[in-house]
Amino acid sequence: MFHTTKLTLALAIAGSCSLNSLMAEPASDKIFSESFILDTNLEYSKEMLSAQRTVVNKVPYLLESYESGLLEPGKIYLSGHAIYSQYYERTDTAGKFPILGRFPNQHTSGTSADENILDMADISLTYAANDWVSVFVHGIYTDLQFPTQEEAQIREAFITFGNLNESPWYASVGRMTVNFGHQGSYNPVTHSVNNHFFRIDTYDAAVELGYIGEDWRFAFTAMNGGRQLRVADNPNSSFGSNFAISTQYDTELAGWDVSVGGGYLYSSIYDSDSANHPGVAPDPLTTRERNGLLNAWVEAKKGPYSIMAEYTQTERDWPATQPAPAPPTFRVSKGAAVQGLTLQAAYDTEIFSKDTRFSLVYGKGIVGNDGDEWESLQQLAAGVETYLTDNFAVSLEYVYNRSFIPLIMLDRTAIRDVDTETFIISGTLFF
Repeated sequence: MFHTTKLTLALAIAGSCSLNSLMAEPASDKIFSESFILDTNLEYSKEMLSAQRTVVNKVPYLLESYESGLLEPGKIYLSGHAIYSQYYERTDTAGKFPILGRFPNQHTSGTSADENILDMADISLTYAANDWVSVFVHGIYTDLQFPTQEEAQIREAFITFGNLNESPWYASVGRMTVNFGHQGSYNPVTHSVNNHFFRIDTYDAAVELGYIGEDWRFAFTAMNGGRQLRVADNPNSSFGSNFAISTQYDTELAGWDVSVGGGYLYSSIYDSDSANHPGVAPDPLTTRERNGLLNAWVEAKKGPYSIMAEYTQTERDWPATQPAPAPPTFRVSKGAAVQGLTLQAAYDTEIFSKDTRFSLVYGKGIVGNDGDEWESLQQLAAGVETYLTDNFAVSLEYVYNRSFIPLIMLDRTAIRDVDTETFIISGTLFF
């Protein structure tokens, strides 16, 4: 069943590509008739389901889609997305492949790995009963699930109250990716260091309250305490004991469309002396004290050019980065604040009349102090992505990674002097 699913998807992608390449007209944006209650919208799908584009501000984008007329109340919108990739990986240290977004048990014990994989398949439903109430449900399937998690998950499900034609204020309730930071990436497939370290996904229901003005945007998200699916964690498990704040200002500067944003998370997973993932707890937890996150980012676009920078760090040192006391002094060294930096640029053009993007993305994650085996990791990715049809793209990425530092059992798993190179050939399908 597992291999059949991947083969079926690959054939579907290949079929879509070959069929539409023979058509005189571009791929249709519509699958169903105008009068039918079920509908599709390709532009909307590309933003809401992409893991690289609209990552954290899905509620505002949904509301803006209804405001602009991209979506119509009363219709159920079916959206789909899939990425299928061939990975070619090489490392100078056997069994150590630090490319972000992959898990250790999905690599070989040697110095090379060649694998085709279904990175992600998404399907979602969007429905607005009237001008004020809308529902979004998003399910995913991936070959890259973490141990103890299911291959298929309902990753997002929220109901939103708001009508931007009448009021800039809104409220949304449900499971969601929290509005914190930018977290986007110009890469076709590989996500950014900031996304890897700091993207927040809730497991329990959260409440997002927001404002969308002409220049300013603001969002406040209240969450349950305890451990959420990604990044958010608070020793106090009651609702509202954890929260995130996000702000954004949009302006024009010397012909560039500029967005400046910032955010704050009250309590993160970087709060304890045990660097573990949910369901994997090899170390006893003896210290757990709230540790927040601070975020700032800026993005500028002008014509075919896009540039962006994002920085995030913890409020305090992460206790898990504190090395064990060494004999003979048994002096305790201090831990380090967790930091993430992403710098990226993209150029949009056409190749043989096909929309094409060239991208370059650098990221650095700092986890330890100078000299620690887990001091820092770096990633540099260069990519090109071409849409052969409106709904199907092929891409090639080259990714260089420096240092093997899984964010788990740092003192036993981290190896600073590791260099790897990865080539990724992918097909991406939307409807």
